[in-house]
Amino acid sequence: MAYLNTQMSEQELGFIVDNRSTQLEEPVQVTTIEPVEENSNFYVASQLKEQKCKLISALSQFPVTALWLIHQYEQSVNTVGIDDEALETESQTDLSEISKYFNTLSRRQVVDSAYIADKENLINALELFPYTFQDLTRLVDVIVYAHKFRGLSVQSSAHLGTKNTEMVLNRLEGVNRRNRHVKDRDWTELLGLYDEQFLFLSSADMHKYFLDVVFAEHGWLKLRQQIATSNARLVLFIANQYKGSFLDFDDLVQEGHTGLLKAVDRFDYRLGFQFSTYAGYWIRQAISRALSRSERVVRVPCGQVANINKVYRSKDEYILKEGREPSLAELAEFTQLSYQEINYLLSISQTSMALEGYEDDEDSAFAPIDFLEQQVFTPCFKKIAQTDLQGLLSKAINVLNPREAKVISCHFGVESDNAMTLQEIGVELNLTRERVRQIQVIALDKIRRNFGDQLIAFL
Repeated sequence: MAYLNTQMSEQELGFIVDNRSTQLEEPVQVTTIEPVEENSNFYVASQLKEQKCKLISALSQFPVTALWLIHQYEQSVNTVGIDDEALETESQTDLSEISKYFNTLSRRQVVDSAYIADKENLINALELFPYTFQDLTRLVDVIVYAHKFRGLSVQSSAHLGTKNTEMVLNRLEGVNRRNRHVKDRDWTELLGLYDEQFLFLSSADMHKYFLDVVFAEHGWLKLRQQIATSNARLVLFIANQYKGSFLDFDDLVQEGHTGLLKAVDRFDYRLGFQFSTYAGYWIRQAISRALSRSERVVRVPCGQVANINKVYRSKDEYILKEGREPSLAELAEFTQLSYQEINYLLSISQTSMALEGYEDDEDSAFAPIDFLEQQVFTPCFKKIAQTDLQGLLSKAINVLNPREAKVISCHFGVESDNAMTLQEIGVELNLTRERVRQIQVIALDKIRRNFGDQLIAFL
């Protein structure tokens, strides 16, 4: 390990020393390395790590950083993605230490003798926390917003220079477009429980560390953009290998750039690996996961997709070996999975099919929806038509006199379960059958004149 650190320090300085020359009487000859692309990545990565450490060190001076981390990660324990499982475990371990030191420090006064020691413990714990890119950018927004809210002047710092002063002013103006999470209601209420001087330090200390935060963030983001831009051709090269898939080439490049940014944030130059090798892994993983998400209408988790592919590969191997299709029990034994797991993986691996069929499919005369229609239930349009017909019949009967309405309702079974003959109606009304028929003709003629056009539409 000591040899590795020595070699890494020599590569950072950009020269190699030939140890064999020490046996000669002549001075040591220093050979300068030509600035190739990978050495450039290595140098930028080392500078990026340095600027990130400076930013974390400046943010650790503010106790509000600890409060924000506690608030953020205690509410989003179950929302960490699959890619951040290892980061989640490490974060929860370090978060307990941060929470302990923060609670201890919040109960002490600045004049207490143990205040400085407790604050050093909190700063050390904050510097060891595995921050993500979103954590750092949002924490900087919190500090910048608080600085602007206090109304501290930047123009008074004449030693900064015109360029640095302009950069700080631009950062103060940019917080207006990025302060949605800063104005979160729960976060605002949480800030009200603590003293402002405790969370954001005094005005002099806040202004001092605020400048360190802004300058470190500017250098960190600039170097991050530089190393991502210099390796953009690597994304194009890898995305070109996935052409002809479910995504367009532009979408593949976009997903590849997300993987490249993950590689930039997680690359450790001290391990001695080339950045292009490390970034290629993250780029391929981002593209492959994007393809697995868009491959199916119903999204299947990436971990299950790997298990599904394993089952189908094992199935093909079994067919080549035995010459027949395996049963579920045989497949479970061959893959060393349980019967329930095999059944579950095969059920979620089924592809979807359009119910209406495809317009360009001329061979199929019927669509799947033609075979799935259930005749047990009355279609909705029939229920609507029946309801409209009943309402129209009620209006038609209301235009008749009571005796005509009685004859029509009894003879046709309107609002009744049984229909009566003209003779039965005549007996009930003490009329002859012929008179009942005449009343029915008059009533039907009234209905035809008033509602004939509307009723004929239901035939």
